[in-house]
Amino acid sequence: MNMNKTTTTVRLKTAMLTAALALLTAGTARADANPANDSGEFTVRITPNVDLGVIVDTSGANWAGASTNLDMTSDLATDTLLDDPIAVTMTGNFTNQELTLTGAALNTWQLDTDEVDAVDQVRLYAMFGSSAWSASPVEGDFAGAQNLIKTVATRAGQPEDDEGGDTNHVYELPIAHGEYTAGSTGEVDALGPTNSLSLWLRARTPNTTTTDAQAAFTVTVTAVSGAGL
Repeated sequence: MNMNKTTTTVRLKTAMLTAALALLTAGTARADANPANDSGEFTVRITPNVDLGVIVDTSGANWAGASTNLDMTSDLATDTLLDDPIAVTMTGNFTNQELTLTGAALNTWQLDTDEVDAVDQVRLYAMFGSSAWSASPVEGDFAGAQNLIKTVATRAGQPEDDEGGDTNHVYELPIAHGEYTAGSTGEVDALGPTNSLSLWLRARTPNTTTTDAQAAFTVTVTAVSGAGL
């Protein structure tokens, strides 16, 4: 018997068996009975803590021919416009801000909300415009109940589906009046900390009244988010 041949054959068979077992073992290792648990995931959510802000400066604002500030004496059934506007400056770090106006009667007269004359009701209109334009809007520019300052917070500008059009403007002129526009698009929308505006007012006193005491009103200008609108 050739011992070398036998030894070589045994070694060869052993090597083949070892290789087969290795392949079998490797195949078994790659199998995964539950692949669903081989990985996991998680979600990170970050809500930005933004700063909205507005500064209202009434220094220099005055009623045309009636005062040197926001106080005046007026006849009944009379319209008076600001000769110089109230300065409104946006602040903070958010570039999609809008503005609301809210009025409150402090004593005698109340705010008219429908342009229908009534005893002891004053119509106080508002109109935002570009800070670069010094001329006041004319009386007719303020017409429309949408421009009356109301006792509930009313947002300046238009609904999204009317953006860029000439309808449904609130406290702003249609885009055709480029000389009065507040923002780069002519609307009081998407304001940022670099925007400055002028706020013009028109006051219409009632035809009749039951009091001769001074009437006072507070107007609040509030910066709100314009995101999603």
